Amino acid sequence: MDPKSMEKAMLKNMIDKTGKSIEEWISIVNEQNFVENKDIVNFLKTEHSVGHFYAHLIVKKQNK
Repeated sequence: MDPKSMEKAMLKNMIDKTGKSIEEWISIVNEQNFVENKDIVNFLKTEHSVGHFYAHLIVKKQNK
């Protein structure tokens, strides 16, 4: 599967896999006022048990 298709599939499955939509995750991240992407990834993984690849996808979409 190419990267664009993988991202599209992950976004489609985000609620099932993480319990929240991408918009909800972006809102949660924006409330924290993080400076570095690695801090966002660590926060999502440790505080919300988001998987590694989903955490990075949330960061990518949050930075747009």
